[in-house]
Formats: sequence, structure tokens, C-alpha cells
Amino acid sequence: MEGSTKRAAETMTAWFREVLHLCDQVFFGISTDERHRKAAVLNVLTHNAKILVTSDIDRDGELFLPLCLVLASACRRLDVEPSAGQWRAAVENVLHLELKLRTAAQSLSSMGLSPTTSAAVFKQHTDEVLVNAGVTDRPTILDQHNRLLSLGLAVNWGMRFLLAYALETVGEQAGRPADARDLPWIRGLLAPLAR
Repeated sequence: MEGSTKRAAETMTAWFREVLHLCDQVFFGISTDERHRKAAVLNVLTHNAKILVTSDIDRDGELFLPLCLVLASACRRLDVEPSAGQWRAAVENVLHLELKLRTAAQSLSSMGLSPTTSAAVFKQHTDEVLVNAGVTDRPTILDQHNRLLSLGLAVNWGMRFLLAYALETVGEQAGRPADARDLPWIRGLLAPLAR
């Protein structure tokens, strides 16, 4: 399993590097002026963070684009890029929580507690730190330094939410190119490891 999670993490690292590159070209690179670029990054971040925080988890992948844009813009705002080690920690964390939740589902039900999913757990954390980071329309009490720390946590939790969300989405989308590297592709990468 260790080699498999390492390979999955390396694949996700390369994939996300491409996502960042595309976002730099399409969404953030609207001007050669660095101030305009920073403004574009912040606009993409706040717009998509609001969408993410106010949306429920679906099984069709509707949150994939806003989640990817939140991750990319938060990384650019912080000038960071998740390493293979960070992706591996995220992969292992999601797989571990998936197993724990499957094991605990019957016990939770017998105690009158609603079973949850790993995507729901990680989305709740992602939503909370996005609010705390001050990038939604909800108030935050944190100062600028702590807002940036919260934004870093949003990258951390958001990576995990992306992976868990991929595991919970349903079948292939109609008209999807065979070589697409999208949410079903991520699910295909992780599903064999989640058994």
C-alpha cells in the first residue's frame, strides 16, 4: 500500500502543478502588471470560496471547478505549491478516514448518531478555514497574519476534500474525453487504494 500511495501522491503532485500552470495562464494572467495579477488571484479566490462554502456536497462533481480554483488561487496567494509529501499525507489521511468511517458506521447508527462521510468531514473543515481566512462574505475576527494561516489550512483541508469528494462522486460524465484528468480520473486513481 505504501508504494501505491506514493505513486498516487506523485501523480496528484504533477496533476496539480498543471492545474496551477493553467490557472496562471487563464485566470490569473490577465495582465503583465503584478498588482493586477494579485487582484485577479484574490478575485478568483473570493468568488469560488463563496460558492464552495454555500454549496452542499453533490455526487455529480459540481464542486470540482470551484474547489480547484480555490486551491490554485490560495496557493498563488500564499506563494506555495503542495509537495508530493503533502499530497501523500492527504491521500493517506483520506484513505484512513474512509476506513474508520466504514468501520464506525454501524456503531454510530446504533447510538442514534448519523453516519458521515470523509468528504463531509473535510468540507466542513475547508469551509470553516475559508471563512476564518476572510475570503468569503462571512465575517472573521482574525487579524491578517492569522487569516493567512487559515488560508494555508484551507489548502491542507481542501486537498483532502478534493480526494474524498472524488471518491464519493458517481459514474462517468457524458461526453467526457477518454484522456480527461478530472474528478472521475482522481476517483479512478484512489478507488483501488480505498478497499
